[in-house]
Amino acid sequence: MKLTILLTLGYRRAYERAASWLRKTHWGSLFLGLPVESEPFVESYAEEKVDEKEFWSTITLLTGFAEPFINSLRLRFQPILDCIRDMYAGGRAIHCFQDLMSYVEERKISEKIFLLEFRHRATERLDLKAWKDTLLEEMATSGDSWRRASDRIIEEAEETAGNIILYGGYLESIEQLKRPNNEVEIMLLEEYWKSPLDILRTILSKHGFDNVPDREIERYLELHKRYLDLVIKSKNVDEAHEEWAQTVRKYAQMEHRTLAGAEAYRVLKNTSSIVIARNRAKRK
Repeated sequence: MKLTILLTLGYRRAYERAASWLRKTHWGSLFLGLPVESEPFVESYAEEKVDEKEFWSTITLLTGFAEPFINSLRLRFQPILDCIRDMYAGGRAIHCFQDLMSYVEERKISEKIFLLEFRHRATERLDLKAWKDTLLEEMATSGDSWRRASDRIIEEAEETAGNIILYGGYLESIEQLKRPNNEVEIMLLEEYWKSPLDILRTILSKHGFDNVPDREIERYLELHKRYLDLVIKSKNVDEAHEEWAQTVRKYAQMEHRTLAGAEAYRVLKNTSSIVIARNRAKRK
């Protein structure tokens, strides 16, 4: 059985690229990072039984999410939903792999992180303990959620069909999908440079909280504050992220080591390993 992990690292542009790739690729089964309970509503949208407004109203009622978080979900997932609707056929299976309880818990943690970001920018004070506690909670919750999701994907994946999983989490976690009779392929459609907070998450996941000095954690959180400044000044998150990536590339190539260059170079070292595969054929 073959599983293709289509990495959706980033924001709307990442999902638009994924949708474009899906339109040009043969697949029989698609797995989305939405609650399992939303599967009937995704199918109804694919069959054009409900429109976009009705679909997201249902997701709002299902999850209890506030409007800003629903808007964030819509921004990312709408290109995928439109792709599914345009390509819908009875022979294709659409699955959602997250359980609702974990989905809601992860969103609550996102709210905590949003508040920590706001306080950091508003007061110029970094509450390191609160950040560490929240990131530790996030890691434990997402780890438990992904273990259950992995079991669900393995159970529902089809032997003969192309199984595509949209995934934007830690690469190390993909190991849980590997089984003796499984072939796991990782697909990255474009090189992606992580945000400072995502880099910190990766470092903490790989090395553990006890093995990363507080000063190093503070350094990435201060970089994340600068990253948020770009987001606020930009038209959208994708534009801000591209500006961040250009800055990192610029300083990472500096031969001398100014403070800014050293910080950016450290960012580069911690992001370069995520480039697993590229769909070079799309560039021809």
